[in-house]
Amino acid sequence: METKTEQKMEILFGFFGTLIASILIILAASITPGYTPLEDTVSSLGYGTAKSLFSIGFVIAGSLSIPFYLYLQRELININEKIRKLATGVSIFSSVSIALVGIIPDETYIDAFLAFHSFVAYISFTGTCLYIGLYSFLMYKGPTATSYAGPIFKRYLAYFGFFIDICFILLVITVAPLIEWIVTISIIIWILKDCSIFIWL
Repeated sequence: METKTEQKMEILFGFFGTLIASILIILAASITPGYTPLEDTVSSLGYGTAKSLFSIGFVIAGSLSIPFYLYLQRELININEKIRKLATGVSIFSSVSIALVGIIPDETYIDAFLAFHSFVAYISFTGTCLYIGLYSFLMYKGPTATSYAGPIFKRYLAYFGFFIDICFILLVITVAPLIEWIVTISIIIWILKDCSIFIWL
C-alpha cells in the first residue's frame, strides 16, 4: 500500500512537471524573434531559435504528468468506473503524445517529421481535452455518488474543465493561434489547480 509520502510525490511530479514546462514554453515564446500568439501557433516554437526550450518543456510535461493521473484515477473511484478507466487510459496515452511533441525536428527528413509532429500534436490536444472533460464529469458527479468517499471538488473546477472543451471545439473550427494559446494556458491552469488541491489535502 502506498504511503502518504509516495502519494504526495506523484502529485508533485505532475505539479512541477507542468510548472517547469509552462515556464520554458513561455520563455521560448518571449525570446523567439517576431513571435506573437496572435499569429503563431504553440507548435511553431518547435522550429524557432528556442526550439530546445520548447522540446524540453513538452518532454518534461508529458513524462512527469503520468504519475499524477495514476494518482487521480485512484481518488475518483465509485462514481462511474467506465468513465474513470477511459479517462485514465486517455490521460496516459495523451501524456506520451505530449512528450513526443517535444522531439526536435530532423532537417534531413523535415516532411516526414512535420507529418509526425502534426499527428502527435493533434492527438495530445484532443486527448488532453477529452480526459479533462471526463475527469471534470467525475468531479462534478462525485458529491452525488452514494459510494464515493474521495475529496469533494468545487463545482467551478468541473465547469472550468468543460470550458476548456468548448474552447477546443472553437479551436477545431477556427484553427486560430490565439485560441490554441487559450486552450494551452487553460490546460496548464487546470492541471496546476488540481495538483494544488491534492497537495493540501
